[in-house]
Amino acid sequence: MAGAARVTLVYTILVILFGAVVRITGSGAGCGQHWPSCHGEIVHLPRSLETLIELSHRVTSGGALLAVVILLVLAIRNLPRGHAARRAAYAAVAFMVVEALIGAALVLLALVGTDASTRRAVVMPAHLISTFALTASLALTLRWSEPGWEAARQKLTAHARLPTFQLGLAVFTLLLISGTGALTALGDTLYPPSASSFAGRIAEDQGVSATFLQRLRVLHPLLAVFGGGWVARLGHQLAGISGRASAQRSARYLLGFTGVQFLVGSLNVFLSAPGWLQVLHLGLSLGVWLSFVLCAAALLETPGMRATAAGPTG
Repeated sequence: MAGAARVTLVYTILVILFGAVVRITGSGAGCGQHWPSCHGEIVHLPRSLETLIELSHRVTSGGALLAVVILLVLAIRNLPRGHAARRAAYAAVAFMVVEALIGAALVLLALVGTDASTRRAVVMPAHLISTFALTASLALTLRWSEPGWEAARQKLTAHARLPTFQLGLAVFTLLLISGTGALTALGDTLYPPSASSFAGRIAEDQGVSATFLQRLRVLHPLLAVFGGGWVARLGHQLAGISGRASAQRSARYLLGFTGVQFLVGSLNVFLSAPGWLQVLHLGLSLGVWLSFVLCAAALLETPGMRATAAGPTG
């Protein structure tokens, strides 16, 4: 079960990164305004690179949906009703369906290619946030399906209050950063910076003729630096207080991914967001997100901790 969850998570992440390639190459309209068929054909032979990329992404996305459904079947067959991993697998299927519906809407409403409408600016962040929810569900399915997890969980005792409000705020902060990141990535695709200097690019983004996507481009780096730094520090502090090895390990990954992400994000800005760097940037953001999710799960999964988080029990 855990092996299947691991393979499904890794494969889904690769499909997500492939989706970024579709956007960067402008291949979202490669199959025309048709879904799930390509140019109205169930079996289509690609006649352009854009069609090949888009059709390949649809096929691999279908494979991800199938993998998540198989994972749920395995969870139902091997885990008792009400098991945490089983619930997480149900959530993964639900979020995968949401992902498919959003992808269909992008194509059917022509919110792809060079479209710069407000509707696309709303749907793209929603798409990435649902992606984060999907990967979190898969990561939790993996964690909670590992052998010995249930027995180890029962041996844990709580010794400190858990600031659930801060954890909730951290989740909101990371999703806000990801949403603004989706807008920035869309702006980088539609309006690549043309100024040669960093100062010139800032002036360009805030100029009279700049679009709203260009004007918002400055927001994501600021949120990422301050918000991301706070989340990494919070995770490290809570893991230290808990004394749990799994939480401390995830907190170390969180700090590591955040530090590398800061470097890559800075390069992304100074190099005017080349495509390969955008894909790496997205991959690292998933690393930051999943590290935090697993760190928070290690703190929240203990019944005693949930009780103390609600208030003193006397």
